[in-house]
Amino acid sequence: MKPQSQNGIQTGVFLLTSTLTLLALLMAGVSVGSTGVSNPLDSIRSLGHGGDPIVIYRLTRTVAAALLGLGLSVSGLTLQYTLRNPMADPYLLGVSSGAAFGVLVLYLFSPTPPPTLVYASGLLWGFIAFLIVIGVGGFIGGGPTSLIVAGVSVGYGFFGLIVLAMAHMPGAQRFSFIWLFGTVAYVTRETLLVTAAIVISGTAGLAAYSQKIYTLILGDEVARASGVDVERLRLVAAFLASSIAASLVALAGPVGFLGLAAPWATRLAIGSNYRRALAGSMILGAGAAVASDLVVRLMSGGGEIPLTAVTALFGAPILFYLSKRTGW
Repeated sequence: MKPQSQNGIQTGVFLLTSTLTLLALLMAGVSVGSTGVSNPLDSIRSLGHGGDPIVIYRLTRTVAAALLGLGLSVSGLTLQYTLRNPMADPYLLGVSSGAAFGVLVLYLFSPTPPPTLVYASGLLWGFIAFLIVIGVGGFIGGGPTSLIVAGVSVGYGFFGLIVLAMAHMPGAQRFSFIWLFGTVAYVTRETLLVTAAIVISGTAGLAAYSQKIYTLILGDEVARASGVDVERLRLVAAFLASSIAASLVALAGPVGFLGLAAPWATRLAIGSNYRRALAGSMILGAGAAVASDLVVRLMSGGGEIPLTAVTALFGAPILFYLSKRTGW
C-alpha cells in the first residue's frame, strides 16, 4: 500500500473516531449536570416540546464549550503555522490576556455593557496585544524564542492590568476570578450566536487560505517561490486567528492549553497538511472542551470552578509527552 493511501486511511480513521467521540460527548452534555444525570433521549425529546429549562441551559453550555474548543484549536493551529513556532497559541502570545483586559475594563465602568461593545473591546485589545508581541519579538530578535518571551512578557503585563481592574470591581470579584480562568457557565444564547458568527466566518476565511498557509511551514523562500505574498498572508491569517480567540475570550474568558495541545495531537496523528490538520483540530478541540466542562460540572458540587483548572490538568501532561516525543 502506498504511503499516501496509508495517510488517507489514517486521517479517515482519526476523523471518524474523533467525530463519534464528540457526538457522544455532546449527548452527555445535555444529560449531565450538578443536579444529576438524565436520559439523553428524554433530554433531546424535551427540546422538541419547548424544552426543560435545565436541558436548555445544559445545551447552551455544551454548544458554547464545543465552540470554545473548536475556535481555540483553529486559532492555535494557524498561529503555529504562520509563525512557524510549535509553541504558539493565543494564550502564550498574549492575545487572550489582551482581550480579557478589554472586556474587564468595560465591566469596570458599566455592570451591563452592550454585547456588541464587549466583543468590540475584546477583539480590539486582543489584536493590540498580538501586534505588541510581534513588535517586541522583532525588536529582541524575531526568532521563535523571542516571540515566546515577548508573548509571556506582554501577557504578564496585561495580567497585572487585569488584577488592577478586578481590585476596583466590588461585589464582582468571584465572578471575575472564575471568568478570568475560563467558564461557559454564564453564556447566553445571544452572546453564543455572536461568537459563533465570528468563529465560523474566521474559520471559513482561514480554510480559504489553507493551501497558502501550508506553504509557510516549508519556509518563506519556498512560499514566495510558490507565488505567496508572505507578509500579507501572515497579517491576514494572524488577524483572523486573533479575532477568533478574542471573541472566545469575550464569551468565556481565557482558557489555556486547548489551543496548543489539540493542534499538536492532531498533527502527530494525521500529519502536517494544514487543511486536514484544521479539520482534525476543530473536532478534537471541541471534544476536549466539552469533556473538560463535563468534569467541571461533576466537580463543582453546585458551585462553579474555572474551566482552565481542568484543561491544565490534562493539558500539561499531554504537552510534556508531545514535546518529549517530537523533540520540541
